[in-house]
Amino acid sequence: MSKQIFLISFLAIMIFGSWGCKKSTTPAGCSTAWATELSDEITAMSNAAQTYANNPTQQNCLAYKAAAQAYVNALSPYGNCASLTGQDRTSWQAAVNDAQQSVDNMDCQ
Repeated sequence: MSKQIFLISFLAIMIFGSWGCKKSTTPAGCSTAWATELSDEITAMSNAAQTYANNPTQQNCLAYKAAAQAYVNALSPYGNCASLTGQDRTSWQAAVNDAQQSVDNMDCQ
């Protein structure tokens, strides 16, 4: 499970730091401040991961999984940004897909 925590956190940082939209092409769901807009989800996921790492109960696992899913859900609409093209779009989508797969694979039993 700690590998999944690391993977999701790494993917969040990778996505967080490697993509942005240009201000001049800001359609709905595409903002230059997307990282700020997702800060609540990132903070919630980080806090839930830390809580789970410190106390690996089923309840904390489920809370972490829910926070990670909320982050992936909040991030997904940013893939519609018109300035996200070519290899950047491919890399971004692969990272989102990997993050979703990691969330799906979290076993809180």
